[in-house]
Amino acid sequence: MFKNKLNSNEGMIFSWEKTQLITMWMKNTLIALDMIWLNSDFEIICIKENTIPFDLTPISCSKPANYVIELNAGSAKKFNLQKKKKPIIKIISE
Repeated sequence: MFKNKLNSNEGMIFSWEKTQLITMWMKNTLIALDMIWLNSDFEIICIKENTIPFDLTPISCSKPANYVIELNAGSAKKFNLQKKKKPIIKIISE
């Protein structure tokens, strides 16, 4: 929230200890994002592309997940992210 930009090689990851249905939204989010849901094995289970800044419409995956990654809009295509694939994630800070 409140970020003006993300560098092309950066994103945010949100984690939940318990596998569950996860709903996100774009309140106070200034830039369009791609959202990627991952299961406990870090496998991609859902991708929502080009979310709309400031939109309060719930954005969800129909499958239980443990993680959601937010990247710049267009990143899912740019990095060829696909369901059932495991992206390489390098966490550098919390």
